[in-house]
Amino acid sequence: MPDLSPILTRHNSLRLQRFDYSAQCCIFITIVTQGRVCRFGDVHDGQMMLNPAGEMADRVYGELLGNNQDMAHIAHVIMPNHVHLLLVNSGTSSIPELIRRFKSNTTHDYIQGIKEQGWPAFDIRLWQTRFYDVIIKNACAYDYVLRYIHNNPLRWSLDRLNAFVDTEHADDVNND
Repeated sequence: MPDLSPILTRHNSLRLQRFDYSAQCCIFITIVTQGRVCRFGDVHDGQMMLNPAGEMADRVYGELLGNNQDMAHIAHVIMPNHVHLLLVNSGTSSIPELIRRFKSNTTHDYIQGIKEQGWPAFDIRLWQTRFYDVIIKNACAYDYVLRYIHNNPLRWSLDRLNAFVDTEHADDVNND
Protein backbone atom coordinates (compact mmCIF):
# COMPACT_ATOMS: atom_id res chain seq x y z
CA MET A 1 0.00 0.00 0.00
CA PRO A 2 1.44 3.42 -0.90
CA ASP A 3 2.35 5.92 1.81
CA LEU A 4 -0.58 8.36 1.88
CA SER A 5 0.80 10.61 4.62
CA PRO A 6 1.55 13.47 2.18
CA ILE A 7 -2.07 13.58 1.00
CA LEU A 8 -4.03 12.45 4.05
CA THR A 9 -3.90 13.83 7.56
CA ARG A 10 -4.95 11.16 10.06
CA HIS A 11 -4.97 11.32 13.82
CA ASN A 12 -6.24 9.29 16.73
CA SER A 13 -7.42 12.16 18.90
CA LEU A 14 -11.00 13.33 18.99
CA ARG A 15 -9.93 16.63 17.53
CA LEU A 16 -7.23 17.66 15.11
CA GLN A 17 -5.29 20.38 16.85
CA ARG A 18 -6.28 23.87 15.67
CA PHE A 19 -8.83 22.50 13.17
CA ASP A 20 -12.32 23.96 13.14
CA TYR A 21 -14.67 21.00 12.63
CA SER A 22 -17.46 23.39 11.68
CA ALA A 23 -15.35 24.84 8.83
CA GLN A 24 -15.88 23.99 5.20
CA CYS A 25 -14.07 20.72 4.51
CA CYS A 26 -14.32 17.27 3.04
CA ILE A 27 -13.85 14.59 5.67
CA PHE A 28 -13.63 10.79 5.78
CA ILE A 29 -15.01 9.33 9.02
CA THR A 30 -14.92 5.82 10.45
CA ILE A 31 -17.11 4.87 13.41
CA VAL A 32 -16.50 1.44 14.98
CA THR A 33 -18.66 -0.71 17.24
CA GLN A 34 -17.45 -1.34 20.78
CA GLY A 35 -15.20 -4.38 20.76
CA ARG A 36 -15.48 -4.46 16.96
CA VAL A 37 -18.48 -6.76 17.36
CA CYS A 38 -20.29 -7.39 14.07
CA ARG A 39 -23.85 -6.11 14.52
CA PHE A 40 -25.01 -4.72 11.17
CA GLY A 41 -24.96 -7.67 8.79
CA ASP A 42 -22.48 -9.79 6.87
CA VAL A 43 -20.39 -9.60 3.74
CA HIS A 44 -21.21 -12.30 1.17
CA ASP A 45 -19.39 -12.54 -2.15
CA GLY A 46 -18.08 -8.99 -1.78
CA GLN A 47 -21.53 -7.51 -1.07
CA MET A 48 -22.60 -6.04 2.26
CA MET A 49 -25.87 -7.62 3.30
CA LEU A 50 -27.47 -5.41 5.95
CA ASN A 51 -29.48 -7.05 8.68
CA PRO A 52 -32.31 -5.08 10.37
CA ALA A 53 -29.79 -3.33 12.66
CA GLY A 54 -27.72 -2.32 9.62
CA GLU A 55 -30.84 -1.05 7.87
CA MET A 56 -31.62 0.97 11.00
CA ALA A 57 -28.10 2.52 11.03
CA ASP A 58 -28.46 3.39 7.35
CA ARG A 59 -31.87 4.98 7.97
CA VAL A 60 -30.60 7.01 10.94
CA TYR A 61 -27.69 8.32 8.88
CA GLY A 62 -30.03 9.37 6.08
CA GLU A 63 -32.39 11.10 8.52
CA LEU A 64 -29.54 13.04 10.12
CA LEU A 65 -28.29 14.26 6.76
CA GLY A 66 -31.80 15.08 5.62
CA ASN A 67 -32.14 17.38 8.63
CA ASN A 68 -28.76 19.05 8.09
CA GLN A 69 -28.46 21.35 5.09
CA ASP A 70 -24.79 22.13 5.77
CA MET A 71 -23.61 18.53 5.29
CA ALA A 72 -23.40 16.98 1.85
CA HIS A 73 -23.25 13.21 1.58
CA ILE A 74 -20.67 11.94 -0.90
CA ALA A 75 -20.48 8.24 -0.03
CA HIS A 76 -20.95 5.84 2.86
CA VAL A 77 -20.96 2.18 3.66
CA ILE A 78 -22.37 0.32 6.64
CA MET A 79 -20.08 -2.65 7.34
CA PRO A 80 -20.60 -5.48 9.86
CA ASN A 81 -18.85 -3.60 12.68
CA HIS A 82 -18.12 -0.12 11.40
CA VAL A 83 -19.39 2.71 9.25
CA HIS A 84 -17.43 4.78 6.73
CA LEU A 85 -18.70 8.24 5.76
CA LEU A 86 -17.40 10.75 3.25
CA LEU A 87 -18.97 14.16 3.84
CA VAL A 88 -18.56 17.75 2.82
CA ASN A 89 -19.29 20.25 5.54
CA SER A 90 -20.27 23.43 3.74
CA GLY A 91 -20.62 25.74 6.69
CA THR A 92 -21.57 25.89 10.30
CA SER A 93 -22.40 22.30 11.23
CA SER A 94 -20.19 20.50 13.71
CA ILE A 95 -18.92 17.13 12.52
CA PRO A 96 -18.38 15.83 16.09
CA GLU A 97 -21.98 16.82 16.87
CA LEU A 98 -23.24 14.91 13.81
CA ILE A 99 -21.29 11.82 14.93
CA ARG A 100 -22.58 12.20 18.51
CA ARG A 101 -26.16 12.35 17.23
CA PHE A 102 -25.59 9.35 14.92
CA LYS A 103 -24.21 7.27 17.80
CA SER A 104 -26.95 8.39 20.18
CA ASN A 105 -29.82 7.79 17.75
CA THR A 106 -28.51 4.42 16.57
CA THR A 107 -27.91 3.32 20.17
CA HIS A 108 -31.47 4.31 21.10
CA ASP A 109 -32.94 2.49 18.12
CA TYR A 110 -30.69 -0.53 18.65
CA ILE A 111 -31.93 -0.84 22.25
CA GLN A 112 -35.49 -0.79 20.87
CA GLY A 113 -34.43 -3.59 18.50
CA ILE A 114 -33.12 -5.60 21.43
CA LYS A 115 -36.41 -5.22 23.28
CA GLU A 116 -38.79 -5.64 20.36
CA GLN A 117 -36.97 -7.79 17.80
CA GLY A 118 -34.48 -9.79 19.84
CA TRP A 119 -31.31 -8.20 18.45
CA PRO A 120 -28.14 -9.27 20.29
CA ALA A 121 -27.53 -7.16 23.39
CA PHE A 122 -24.34 -5.16 23.87
CA ASP A 123 -22.25 -4.47 26.97
CA ILE A 124 -22.17 -0.85 28.18
CA ARG A 125 -22.09 0.85 24.76
CA LEU A 126 -22.81 0.13 21.11
CA TRP A 127 -20.03 2.33 19.69
CA GLN A 128 -16.44 3.05 20.58
CA THR A 129 -16.20 6.45 22.25
CA ARG A 130 -13.94 7.92 19.57
CA PHE A 131 -14.12 8.06 15.82
CA TYR A 132 -11.43 8.18 13.17
CA ASP A 133 -11.33 11.11 10.80
CA VAL A 134 -9.22 12.13 7.84
CA ILE A 135 -9.39 15.61 6.39
CA ILE A 136 -9.33 15.27 2.59
CA LYS A 137 -6.73 17.66 1.24
CA ASN A 138 -6.74 17.10 -2.50
CA ALA A 139 -8.32 15.29 -5.44
CA CYS A 140 -5.98 12.31 -5.17
CA ALA A 141 -7.01 11.68 -1.56
CA TYR A 142 -10.67 12.21 -2.46
CA ASP A 143 -10.50 9.65 -5.27
CA TYR A 144 -8.66 7.18 -3.04
CA VAL A 145 -11.26 7.44 -0.26
CA LEU A 146 -14.17 7.10 -2.70
CA ARG A 147 -12.63 3.89 -4.07
CA TYR A 148 -11.88 2.69 -0.55
CA ILE A 149 -15.49 3.13 0.57
CA HIS A 150 -16.87 1.57 -2.61
CA ASN A 151 -14.51 -1.42 -2.38
CA ASN A 152 -14.71 -1.93 1.38
CA PRO A 153 -17.13 -4.89 1.17
CA LEU A 154 -14.94 -6.50 -1.52
CA ARG A 155 -11.89 -6.13 0.72
CA TRP A 156 -13.58 -7.23 3.97
CA SER A 157 -11.40 -10.32 4.19
CA LEU A 158 -8.34 -8.02 4.42
CA ASP A 159 -9.88 -5.30 6.62
CA ARG A 160 -8.21 -4.65 10.00
CA LEU A 161 -11.67 -4.01 11.44
CA ASN A 162 -12.66 -7.59 10.61
CA ALA A 163 -12.00 -9.52 13.82
CA PHE A 164 -11.22 -12.67 11.83
CA VAL A 165 -8.28 -11.18 9.91
CA ASP A 166 -4.59 -11.64 10.64
CA THR A 167 -3.98 -7.95 11.39
CA GLU A 168 -0.27 -8.21 10.66
CA HIS A 169 -1.11 -8.70 6.99
CA ALA A 170 -4.29 -6.61 6.83
CA ASP A 171 -4.75 -3.60 4.60
CA ASP A 172 -6.79 -0.68 5.97
CA VAL A 173 -6.43 3.09 6.29
CA ASN A 174 -7.51 2.79 9.93
CA ASN A 175 -4.30 1.34 11.27
CA ASP A 176 -4.66 1.09 15.04
